[in-house]
Amino acid sequence: MLKRLLISKLSALYLVNWRSASLLFISLIAFYGAGIYFIYALTWPAIIFVLTASLVSYRFFAPLLQINCLLKKAGLKQKPRHHYLKYWPVALYFLLWLISLLILRQSATDKPIISPWQVVPVKFFAVYILASLTLVFILTKQRFHHGLKMLGLSAHYFLSFGVALFVYKIAYGFDPFIHQATMEFIADHGAAEPKTFYYLGEYSLIVIAHKISGVSVYLLNKFLVPLLAAIFLPWGIVRLARSQNQDGLMPSKQSYLSALLALGIGFAPFIISTPQSLSYLFLTLALALGLSEKRLLWPLILSLAALAIHPLTGLPALGWLGFLVLQKHQEKIKKAPARLLKIILFLANALILPSALFISGANNLKEATFSLASLLSPLKALWEKFSLAGTENIWLNTVYFFTMNYSFWILLLIVAGIFVYWRSQQKKLYSSLLLSAGSLMIAYLITGLINFDNIISYEQEGFATRLLVLILIFSLPFIILTINYFLALLKKRSYLEKIIWLTGGLAWLGVSLYVSYPRFDNYFNSRGYSTGVNDIKAVKLIAEEADNPYIVLANQQVSAAALKELGFDNYHSGPNGQIFFYPIPTGGPLYQYYLDMVYKNPSRETMAKARDLAGVEESYLVVNKYWHQSAQVIAEAKLSANDWQAIDDEVYIFKYLADR
Repeated sequence: MLKRLLISKLSALYLVNWRSASLLFISLIAFYGAGIYFIYALTWPAIIFVLTASLVSYRFFAPLLQINCLLKKAGLKQKPRHHYLKYWPVALYFLLWLISLLILRQSATDKPIISPWQVVPVKFFAVYILASLTLVFILTKQRFHHGLKMLGLSAHYFLSFGVALFVYKIAYGFDPFIHQATMEFIADHGAAEPKTFYYLGEYSLIVIAHKISGVSVYLLNKFLVPLLAAIFLPWGIVRLARSQNQDGLMPSKQSYLSALLALGIGFAPFIISTPQSLSYLFLTLALALGLSEKRLLWPLILSLAALAIHPLTGLPALGWLGFLVLQKHQEKIKKAPARLLKIILFLANALILPSALFISGANNLKEATFSLASLLSPLKALWEKFSLAGTENIWLNTVYFFTMNYSFWILLLIVAGIFVYWRSQQKKLYSSLLLSAGSLMIAYLITGLINFDNIISYEQEGFATRLLVLILIFSLPFIILTINYFLALLKKRSYLEKIIWLTGGLAWLGVSLYVSYPRFDNYFNSRGYSTGVNDIKAVKLIAEEADNPYIVLANQQVSAAALKELGFDNYHSGPNGQIFFYPIPTGGPLYQYYLDMVYKNPSRETMAKARDLAGVEESYLVVNKYWHQSAQVIAEAKLSANDWQAIDDEVYIFKYLADR
């Protein structure tokens, strides 16, 4: 009996230890790596220096963070397990989890798709909800120790975040291709010019991991955010919920359930690996640990890591940390100086991001103009009336009843959490969240007025929308507080009421899973196709057949394929500077010429202007057949092009040469 008890304790201790230790080490590598890369490069001597500095710092910070002390206290109240048959729910859950992954793997495709739900069968949702139900049973039973429950939560988070990982054989989204190409260039050359103040933390993590392990940048970049989020996010939320419960070191079952139900809020940023998404993760963890720990070292380290990864997230994180410091030491500061410091911090937090975006986004102040229209569009969802879904099937009606009123539900959860906080007054640190969210709302209003002249029109709202995501993250502790409070009330209700609310909670998880990914149904069309295998074939074919330096006018999926296959080292020196040979929708000058070719007409004059811009004499137009006006464009391009060919009757390539 004593042997079994010791084994159970050690297993729980190990699970706590490796999360804390690895999070600290990853944060240090991101911070030091970003600094060394910006100053020098990520060559082998630099990598050795980063790892050495991280190890030395780890040895210094680990005792201060009381990781070992935490391990000694964890799990002391747990009872020994006497029979392995009692673990049948765990075996059932992981069987359902494996079946879910198998369904996703069998649904994998290299064809261009708008939504993963076009190829994933409905039975996946049935298995997912059944697995969620089994996990609820595990999380609410005392006989399953903390480490096992955390393993189940991480597995479920990974299943939720990993749909795109398994369904899209090539990759999901456009930004990961840009970052992958940049990191591969850095891995080969040590640095990519010009260097910026952003993205460096993620680049350092992946390049160093690639150099040490030999795993491809492609795989590391694909799995980085979904895997790290699955490991650390439920752990951080459980710690946050546990601190709200104030029930000792070991979390109660409602803290675990809060972490599970937190998936219902939505998790779109964590299904794709980008520096912005990774910085969101570090900010969330900084909030969770900063509000649940007495020391400020954890939020400081995580905020600095977020800053190294993306300043758009790191600067608000440091601003919040300033509020947190004032809150924790307000008794030592006189009221008047404390109030003045809060006002200064509030104004700085509200103005620093718009100022940075204004300057960096426009390159100089004269290129930026102001427009109210860019402000109003992202806020439309907040002003929409509470509405019911239409007359589709019951599944879609249920999904869109929640989705169409998403802002209402989120605001309701936040307001309820603020009300619970205001009544209890037990967690005064939470006022730092309100100050940060308020300053970010002002930053959002200012940023929404900025028009970035070097960014395509439909990307203009992106920066302001990211601030809304930050505001939601700063509101997350209030949402968790609402869920925690509701679960505490539900404990006292009848068995029938618990079943009804359990059914609703499982439906909420299923809806969140569906809407966190791109959709293509009778209510909504995400429109953007993924990069397909024929896009890659087209890129390779053009590269093989081109006789001279060339440019290609194509959509972003084909441009993504070019980045993946040919990398970033393909620029032409035109009259107006360096031009990448494929269009980049977020700011590349060739993209407007592509739009003119497909939306107006594929004329030789437009193509000649594009060639003159890049200083080349050979060019190509690529048209994907799935585009709604492709038939007309293809027919007209056949008449204007010097030559053309098709790949599997899906992708058409038109060759244009300069007139002699």
